[in-house]
This record gives sequence, C-alpha cells and structure tokens, in this order.
Amino acid sequence: MAPSPPFRRWVPIVLLVASLAAFPARAAQPAAEEDKAGVFFDEHLGQVLPGDVLLRDEAGNPVRLDSLVDKPTILNFVYFDCPGVCTPLLNEVADILGKTDLDPRKEPFQILTVSFEPRDTPEVASEKRANYLAMLSRPLPQESWRFLTGDAEPLARLTKAAGFSYKKAGFEYVHPGGLILLAPDRTIVRYLYGTKFLPFDFKMGIAEAAKGHVLPTTARLLTICFSYDPEGRTYVFNTMRVVGSSMLLTVGLFAGFLAVTQKRGSRGLGRKARQDNTATTSTQNREDA
Repeated sequence: MAPSPPFRRWVPIVLLVASLAAFPARAAQPAAEEDKAGVFFDEHLGQVLPGDVLLRDEAGNPVRLDSLVDKPTILNFVYFDCPGVCTPLLNEVADILGKTDLDPRKEPFQILTVSFEPRDTPEVASEKRANYLAMLSRPLPQESWRFLTGDAEPLARLTKAAGFSYKKAGFEYVHPGGLILLAPDRTIVRYLYGTKFLPFDFKMGIAEAAKGHVLPTTARLLTICFSYDPEGRTYVFNTMRVVGSSMLLTVGLFAGFLAVTQKRGSRGLGRKARQDNTATTSTQNREDA
C-alpha cells in the first residue's frame, strides 16, 4: 500500500537525515577498511592458549608455552625482517617500559615476542632482545622480555588460537599490529590494537590479567565516543562519531513514530468509514420503512 500524503511528505526528510547521519558514522570508523587484506585479530577472549605448543628460546632450547606463561603476560606476534608495523610496535613497548614505573620484580609480568616466521632463528631472536633491552631508559631483568621462534606447525596453532591472522605477500607478510594480554593460566583477557598505547592501558591490562578478568566491553564502548590521539597520547572526544550515532538514533525513533502515527491514522479512517457506512445504512432503512 502506498504511503498516505501526510506520511509521503516526510519520506524525503527522513532519507536526507539518514544519509547525513551515516556519513560521519562511516568516516569515523577507518578501522573497518583495515580488513581489506583479510588479516585481523579474531578475538578469542576467555579462551586458553594451548600449553603444549613447543617454541624455541633465545638459545635455541625447546620450551613449552605452559612453562613460559606463569604470570601476567603481554604477547605479541612479529617477524624479524618486517618492514612495517613490527618495529614501531616493539619500539612502543620499549618506550612504555622505560617510561613507566612497571617493575616485574615488584609486580610480576612479562612480555613474549613470538616470531610467526618459521625461518627466523634463535640467534636473531637473541640479538633482538639485547637490542630492545638496551633501548630501555632503565634496566629491567632480561627474563622479563622474551623473544621466541618456532616451527611452522606449532606457530600456526598458536597464532590461530590467539586469533592472529596473517598472509604471505611475496617475501613479506601482511598482518595486524597489537598486543594480547594473558592471565597466568594462559587465558586471553584483552586485546590492544595498533602500535600506539597509553601507559595506563599497560598498567591496567597487567593488573586485570593478574586477576584473570576479561574486560573487553568497556574499551569497545569507549571507542564509540572517544578516539585515541597518538600525538597527544590521550583519548579525545569524537564529536563526529557521537553526532552521527545520535542522528541515526533520532532518525530511527522518528521513523518509528511516523509508522505508528500512520498506522493509527489508517485505523481511525477505517473506523470512521465504517461508522459513516453504518449511519447511511440506518438512514436508508428508516426511509424504506
């Protein structure tokens, strides 16, 4: 049934407002475009990483994951010849470790950097660890930051269990950047995306990992209204995103109101028509009598 004239007048307005509202909502979510290459983090929050995954330490010795993870752990996946996000990611970790008061001797935690490239060697892993520990502005125990390698099969198991996907692209890989926080029992409790992080996220992440708390919802809710500014190293209120969301909500409510009003109006017209018809019929019956 075609909309009645009063309702039809509102249709162009509703469509215009909806299109305007959709624009800032889309513009405020560039992260959705990052999935073009088919690589992303598939969050496995609350799941436990397999403890029997066999890796190699910096000396080339085999080591199981369950013997490595016995404290709050910040896990990240890189490959050592990466020309992209890996170096900025590790540099950011080193920067935060050097500038914060995080001390693994007082509040136990560790960082596990795992190369997902099977050709990477323990010798290079050892060099990487030495270089990054030297970058810190304060000394930390060597065992607080591990650089690990492994064979193709266990690496594939571990990355899949962690929700980390990647693709081979020539001699390089396309992959996301970020950190995965683990509880001491290897439970995934949080993901931090990108290559820029707040020291607060590190500290809170480690504290929550120590308790085994899985808290993804708050961070995701905050990203609706706030965007991280890497230059200012803080979260800023995202006006466009909030306005876009508010406009979409308003359009939805307004469209619902019009639909209900139209339905009630149709019922009223139908009832009045029936009453008029009844009255006409009664009048004709009296005249016939």
